Amino acid sequence: MLKSLTAAMLGTGIDPQHGGESLVDFEWRHRVLVIFPGDHPDEAKRQADRLLAETAGLRERDLIVLEVGRGDVKVLFGPHYDLNPHAIRYDLDVADGDFALLLVGMDGAVKLRANQVVPVSTIFELIDQRPARKTSG
Repeated sequence: MLKSLTAAMLGTGIDPQHGGESLVDFEWRHRVLVIFPGDHPDEAKRQADRLLAETAGLRERDLIVLEVGRGDVKVLFGPHYDLNPHAIRYDLDVADGDFALLLVGMDGAVKLRANQVVPVSTIFELIDQRPARKTSG
């Protein structure tokens, strides 16, 4: 379960200075690929470029691609939402300066966590072997 959902259920806040939604809002609707550039913007750009070259595959797999900076969230692919970068970073337990790529499944669980650029084929293969993907096509 995502930490922000647990915090909301317990009545504790993530960051009262910042509004916006967390990844909880995507559960059972979308898979989410989250890129954290950290102190490595070149790696983040390389990962984003590789993903965005495969938009048909992203769309087919109900993927949203986000880039979470220190103070903002950019939707690189998919519908736009008002997202809270602090809640997402908290949910996914990613330190501020680290480069990270995370795949969050429709159930809200992290399916992939990497600290280097990952080939798109690896991400798609991981999704395609999931039971939810096999039944939904």
